[in-house]
Amino acid sequence: MLYIKKENASSSISKELVPLREVSVDVHINSFAADVTITQLFQNDESVPIEAVYCFPVEENAAIYAFMAHIDDEREIIAELKEKKVAQQEYSEALASGHGAYLLEQDEASNDIFIVSVGALKPKSKCRITISYVSELDLLHGNEKPIIRFVIPTTIAPRYSPERKGISSPGGTQAQYAESVPYTIDLQCRVDRLAQNVSGVSSPSHPIKIDMSNPDNFLIQFSQQAAQLDRDIIIDVELSQTKTSIIAAVEKSALMISFMPNEQDCRQNKDNTTDEFLFVIDCSGSMQDENKIGLARKAMLL
Repeated sequence: MLYIKKENASSSISKELVPLREVSVDVHINSFAADVTITQLFQNDESVPIEAVYCFPVEENAAIYAFMAHIDDEREIIAELKEKKVAQQEYSEALASGHGAYLLEQDEASNDIFIVSVGALKPKSKCRITISYVSELDLLHGNEKPIIRFVIPTTIAPRYSPERKGISSPGGTQAQYAESVPYTIDLQCRVDRLAQNVSGVSSPSHPIKIDMSNPDNFLIQFSQQAAQLDRDIIIDVELSQTKTSIIAAVEKSALMISFMPNEQDCRQNKDNTTDEFLFVIDCSGSMQDENKIGLARKAMLL
């Protein structure tokens, strides 16, 4: 998924894979929010400097808040948020000047694919890229207890692939999508117990081991030492009650509240109060298929 782009005498572009040496994922799940840090280590085995583009999928509701690149453990680059065209222009100018440059952007044709452009990587040098993002998690209602599901997509399946079958870099080159990779992944996941509202943790995708010695959280790791990136990583957090209200404060300036009132709650003091109902409708691009927005509109006609 990380390709070298270099022009030969005939001006055609050849593509060769840049070796990805390591992948690690650190996750903190607090109620319906997950804080994820992904670290990838690349090495340029070529005898000349290269420009490279790495494409990777992230969860649909993710918001990236940090991006860092370490070169040979000597140089650290921290990303700044800029308007897209300005960022692309500065990236191209840096490459033309022979300087190292890094560009992280969202693919316009597929919103859950992000692109890291790594430029001017010197011969035999190593580049460690760290990306951090937060994500809102889904609540699944099974036959018994509700489950909070966390997913890390690790392969680019057809649902991730835009119709044009490739991603153009600011330099005008393209990298084709890869559906399998030769490296493995390391996972560290911490799940807050939420005052004992979490009764258990499981994974339908991978064998895991769970450390329950800490009274405040569960610590999850893969059971096998070298887990393959051949399918999505799924962590299910089982809640202890079918009706659970949760308040999670991650930062001092913000908190997340989740509550599910039952029929008894609605009947209390009914004669002395006026009922008010608030409906929140997703109007993003994901609602355009299968007439989802039309069905949501009809549901509001009470």
